Amino acid sequence: MTNQVSLLAILLLFVGMIMPTCAQEVSIAQAPSEASTSEHFACPMHSDVSSSKPGKCSKCGMELKAISAAITEEFIVRIESLPKHIQPGQKTRLRFVIFNPRTKEQVKDFNIQHEKPFHLFIVRADLKHFDHIHPVQQPDGSFTIETILPQAGLYHVFCDISPVGGVAQTIHQNLVTAGFKGDSASLQARLQPDQQLTKTVEGLRITLDFAPETPTAGQPALLRYKLSDAHSGQPIQDLQPYLGAWGHTVILSADAMDYLHSHPLEDHATETKLRPAKAPATIYFETFFPRAGMYRIWSQFQRQNKLITVYFDLKVTGKEGWLGEM
Repeated sequence: MTNQVSLLAILLLFVGMIMPTCAQEVSIAQAPSEASTSEHFACPMHSDVSSSKPGKCSKCGMELKAISAAITEEFIVRIESLPKHIQPGQKTRLRFVIFNPRTKEQVKDFNIQHEKPFHLFIVRADLKHFDHIHPVQQPDGSFTIETILPQAGLYHVFCDISPVGGVAQTIHQNLVTAGFKGDSASLQARLQPDQQLTKTVEGLRITLDFAPETPTAGQPALLRYKLSDAHSGQPIQDLQPYLGAWGHTVILSADAMDYLHSHPLEDHATETKLRPAKAPATIYFETFFPRAGMYRIWSQFQRQNKLITVYFDLKVTGKEGWLGEM
């Protein structure tokens, strides 16, 4: 009998301990959702870095500042092409219309990011074509641009926007040209890591190295570009700002599932018009590889009024116990 009383007492004590927790969970579940009006935090320098909690920017380390973003969901992008069936190698007009994910109304107001309201990246599925262009907003609020998709195939379209009232975001869609056969071999790039991380483009010698030396999935990585004149071998002194930064970097996994867009650390490319910033010869980017596997890194720099694009293929290793892998 004593043992039964003791067991009953323990059960009552246990029920008494969990009841407040259960009641609290029920009240939370029944309370109206406040996710849409909760405070969000973003980096003052990198508006594409945001979080629902205070913290530091993953790119530059600055404290995230509170922002009022009523809508945190992904916005809707509708793409139209003229002609409707895109002909490879011929000029195509693309039109983008953005909609509020809740009201389904067209969005016409956008924040400026690096001098533009819309950064568009078009990449062929095999990663053999890369284009960073900027659609122009029309009186009806849509964005249009003319471009050429050079070969038949599937193209990934990354729309980098910051709608007023929402958070900065990148929306991934696809375009398919006429003549695309849809074979699986063309849907994913076959990349091999570059053995030499020095390339020369338009008279600019570009050397890339990393910290840590071998980038690892799930850990921050620092990219360092050393820029020198291909003829003299000396560090350049005439780098020009491009879209308000000393450089732009886009990283894409071989399967196009992981997209990373980064700008230089401590970027002071546009200090003031009266006191221009001193052009650097070494540029640092911070990034984060979410999975192990192959990646292509495109970086863009401007010199002598020429936009120079260079790419490197990189294998990212996985740390022990890391599950993310292509």
